[in-house]
Amino acid sequence: MSDGDVRTGTTLAAAVAAVPGVARLYPAASLIGRVAGAGEDVAIAGDRIRIRLGVTSDDAAAQVCRSVYEVARAWARDAGMPDAVIEVTAAGIDA
Repeated sequence: MSDGDVRTGTTLAAAVAAVPGVARLYPAASLIGRVAGAGEDVAIAGDRIRIRLGVTSDDAAAQVCRSVYEVARAWARDAGMPDAVIEVTAAGIDA
């Protein structure tokens, strides 16, 4: 995995979007981060990964978040971040 992939999280965002039950990704940066221009779908800062997502109404939000967490954990291991703190939030349920 290249440094660019680690910094931007492009590969992680694509992997998360492919998880069954994920309807969409929301900007994961804080409001201040979004104002500053960091509006990426997956926020990676230091040893922390933050993911906000919308789940489909057909799937249990908790299970979708667990599946996303597992994908993010595998990605972090492959990216050399085995001890990363991973935050997954279901920010909405799409009909």
